[in-house]
Amino acid sequence: MKKWLKIIMVSFFLFTIVPLSAKAAENNLTVDDKDVVVSVDIPAGKSGVITSLRMQLRVSASSGTMEAPVFAFDGAVSSEIKDAVVMPGENGTYLVDLILSGKKDKSIFGGSESAKIGTLSVRPTSQQYKIKVETVGELDDNGKPMVKYMDANGVAAMTESLANCEPVLVETTGSTFGKIPQLKASVKDGSRSVSFSWDKIDGADGYVLYEVKEGKNSRVTTLSASATSVAKNYAYATDHSFSLRAFKKDADGSISYGEYSPVVSITVGPSQVKGFSPEYKNSSKVTLTWQKVNKASGYQIYRSAKKNGKYTLIKDIKNGKTTSCTLKHPSGKTYYYKVKAYIKKSGNTVTGSYSKAEVAKTKAPKLSVSRNSKSVRLKWKKVSRAAGYKIYRSKTKSGKYKLVKTIQKASGLNFTENMPKGSKVWYYKVCAFEKPKKGKNLSGNYSTVVKVNVK
Repeated sequence: MKKWLKIIMVSFFLFTIVPLSAKAAENNLTVDDKDVVVSVDIPAGKSGVITSLRMQLRVSASSGTMEAPVFAFDGAVSSEIKDAVVMPGENGTYLVDLILSGKKDKSIFGGSESAKIGTLSVRPTSQQYKIKVETVGELDDNGKPMVKYMDANGVAAMTESLANCEPVLVETTGSTFGKIPQLKASVKDGSRSVSFSWDKIDGADGYVLYEVKEGKNSRVTTLSASATSVAKNYAYATDHSFSLRAFKKDADGSISYGEYSPVVSITVGPSQVKGFSPEYKNSSKVTLTWQKVNKASGYQIYRSAKKNGKYTLIKDIKNGKTTSCTLKHPSGKTYYYKVKAYIKKSGNTVTGSYSKAEVAKTKAPKLSVSRNSKSVRLKWKKVSRAAGYKIYRSKTKSGKYKLVKTIQKASGLNFTENMPKGSKVWYYKVCAFEKPKKGKNLSGNYSTVVKVNVK
């Protein structure tokens, strides 16, 4: 590779890319359908000694989508090296770096004062598009872009300003459907279904809903002309942005799209709280426990005297990592509890659905068992707020348990019975029960199951 080519390839990474704004009567860029012809004027008095050249273009889609452009050098350009490097840039743009390098004593333009370098072919991938092609690169003192040349000595680069450098547009021909829908989006607390609605636009043949991510529109669904609403499910605790546009089918079969609606954003709330359990800590307090909810900002605790009654917010926990809390609960009172997670976003609160309502219960007794050849003896420790205990027995661990004894006093902390017949193994469990001031006895949480083998 020639020394000049090495110089300009290294300097490629040092240039500032700046869009053009200069106005000119005859442009160096001219549009022919989806092609852009690129040409330059040779500096006065230099037509016989231009041996190398570098020019940069930027291609960007202000609407629609496109693939990487392709550049073809003109056959009349005489150069040993013809290099067109197409590189992706930010936000879907492309940078086209054009490099020509010939022998130091042979002009790449054959003595002409104006030369066609080649043709840039843009490649739109959408039916509607507007693609801008502009010259970019190093600027002179007047803010005009420059082309770099190498003279006949092949040693030092020189620059010349481009006088005719107005950007050009390659765009869809024909009319566009210009009406803009007003999109609305909402999600109910506890739901992951996002509801969309808009007013019908006269003359529209349909609508396209898009999700907007990092400034790019991804199609969600295409809807008929009669549609004015749709719903889509999304994951819990996620943020989304959407836009909508109408379209019209033209007589020639082509589709004209309207402008995108303003973007609307929505947060899908957290999932339902699982593993919720209210259990008495002592005679005056209850401890609530639950499983952590993903991305929760906090939790709201509700209480009611009836399972299907009116629930009142009694505690707001402003920490999404918290999975338990202790509250006052007077002795003799029956209360049902439920909890829901919430997410704080931009000053708004989005809540999940309620957990299942659970009544506060006594703790599970800590049960132990012993046996001899004739009997089985169960023992357990006293449970706070217990008025008595119930003993259950089964032939299988996960089978149906039969109530074999109810102890009607809080001090009854053991049970003995003769070895039951009819099975080689027996399983036992125990629960305490509470006597509320009103209503029936309320059974608490069961102990772990203990096993007794019959000899």
